[in-house]
Amino acid sequence: MNDQVSAQRLLLLLRSDVLRNQRTWLIASGTAALVALLVSSLGAIDGDVGGVGFYQVFFIAALFGFGTLATSESFVDLHGRATSTAFLMLPASALEKTLVRLVLTTVGLIVALLALTTVLSWVLEGINTATFGVSRGFFTPWDGVAWSMVPHYLAVQSLFFLGAAWFRKLHYIKTVGAAVLIWIGLVFSVAVIALLFRASSWDDGFRITNFETPLESLSMTAKIVYYFALPLFCWFVAWLRVTEAQVSHGI
Repeated sequence: MNDQVSAQRLLLLLRSDVLRNQRTWLIASGTAALVALLVSSLGAIDGDVGGVGFYQVFFIAALFGFGTLATSESFVDLHGRATSTAFLMLPASALEKTLVRLVLTTVGLIVALLALTTVLSWVLEGINTATFGVSRGFFTPWDGVAWSMVPHYLAVQSLFFLGAAWFRKLHYIKTVGAAVLIWIGLVFSVAVIALLFRASSWDDGFRITNFETPLESLSMTAKIVYYFALPLFCWFVAWLRVTEAQVSHGI
């Protein structure tokens, strides 16, 4: 199977994956809703409802918590002894299989959490108003604070997506470990570069007044790498890993 993309195959794969994971997603959503209900009720009893920020925190916590966990399991069937053959024999290209898992853990998960948080705010605030006489306001899918965290999620998600395709076991733990090491290396590198720029701003005891410009360029480069290059690179390598698995099995 070549890497040609077919809209029909993508839709069929997407439908198959949604049906395969719907029970897990429903259980996770129900658990998150029950936790939110408990915390919301305790806050309403104390009269400290806080405002819509409660739902912003819920969305962000669920996005990074459940999102990274779900992403780290994206290719669990690729590495399982009993499931790898079925995954590799699916009548679809490696690119299509990768795209479907990527869409589910990015667009699909973000839209689902926005919808869940919105509906949850209606239900919980209805309960709070009827039972405790207090209300913190409704969450909307266009909440600015929630959307401001989406680019950060995509950067983090890409690491777990690559880890899901790369590691055979303990995907989440190994990805966290690798991410910590990468972060330490990046911080050290940035610190060294910043010190070099600062040192170069002195010449025979006379300070060059515009030494901030290289640091601003470094900051802009770091943002480009974080928001764009990192996700694209990780997603691309994950696709290569799935392709390698299919080729090694003669598919």
